Amino acid sequence: MRFFFSILFSFFTFTMWTQESNEVFAENNYENNLKVVAFAKKLLNSFHEYDTRFFYTHFHKEAFVSTVIDTQKEPFEKNLQTFQKTFEKGFLQEYFKIPENIHTLIKNGASFDIVNYYYHLDEKKYHLLFRLFTEEDHIDYYDFQLDYVDDDFLVEDLYRYKAGEYLSETLKNIHTIVHSNFSGDTQENRKRQQVYFFLVRYSTLFSNNYERAFTAIQNLKGDFTNSKLYHTAKIEIASQINDVFYMEAIDEFLKKFPYDTSTSLYALDYYCLLKNYNASMSILDDLAEVTEDDFLEFLRANVAMQFDDYQTAEKGYAYIVNQYPYFNSGFISLILLYDELQKHEDNIVLLSRIIENTEYTKQDLINFIDDKTNELKHLPNAQIYKRWKRKK
Repeated sequence: MRFFFSILFSFFTFTMWTQESNEVFAENNYENNLKVVAFAKKLLNSFHEYDTRFFYTHFHKEAFVSTVIDTQKEPFEKNLQTFQKTFEKGFLQEYFKIPENIHTLIKNGASFDIVNYYYHLDEKKYHLLFRLFTEEDHIDYYDFQLDYVDDDFLVEDLYRYKAGEYLSETLKNIHTIVHSNFSGDTQENRKRQQVYFFLVRYSTLFSNNYERAFTAIQNLKGDFTNSKLYHTAKIEIASQINDVFYMEAIDEFLKKFPYDTSTSLYALDYYCLLKNYNASMSILDDLAEVTEDDFLEFLRANVAMQFDDYQTAEKGYAYIVNQYPYFNSGFISLILLYDELQKHEDNIVLLSRIIENTEYTKQDLINFIDDKTNELKHLPNAQIYKRWKRKK
């Protein structure tokens, strides 16, 4: 949340430039498929190993900037030129923090993995889809749009599912707001300047005072209030207050963008809080169709557990344990489910599999099960577990 607005603050303090280029499109063929897969692995390794140089050298800055600002349509006053250059400098400083931010999330326990790649027929460009999953069970997807330059692939743009739009679109929106300071004193520009004030001063005026921030964002007027940036910012602020504010903000977002895949991640929270099992599962079905990500079976199992659908939960957790053997939350969730159902024999089989297929030792698992702060209610006192525990 704080990181979200620190990026916005930097956008308003700086700006960027553009130049035209003749674009060359990559063909959708086997050779390029192999190149994209290799590029995806290098990009993923750069995030895990904090190799920022790879990201820096494989970002097509000129193409991205030309998407954000069309200088051919801008007047060339001296103060505007200064504004454009400052905007560029500030954005690029923040953009190049993406590897650092992802690496920090990984270091703090999040997983960041390749889901798949695809070729966008209308754009004639390849895309790489990555999944971010945090220990708080929050999921997001990062869709990197690739450009093709000198027989090599470069990152051109980024579509983050929870943002609901390409990063270039967010910057266009911000550029319009900031540009109002150079475009005369009109009623619409005064509304934009109010938005500018809110976003620039957020970190100093509203830090940790989310009720005040929510009131301020509610009072904003103009075109900005129809944007995804406005609604996602409002949702993130509301989430820090209580579930009622959070659900109302999501409800407003869903009504504004009813047939948009980007709303799915928020909609999942919304329908779970409403205790609507069928709608929650339908959202997961839609996400699975769009992303082709089988890891969503873990979220499906979590939702099933909330609604006491133990059969679906067991199926989902078992799938995750088989397909993602090093994902700790998978087997922990299955242990807890078997404990709830008092399926102790199945739990003992699972414990043996964990020892065989992971770096965990028998003593590690005993320490976990015997830890009274965990949620295990039955297994620690089961006779079959006590025998397994004593067995050498």
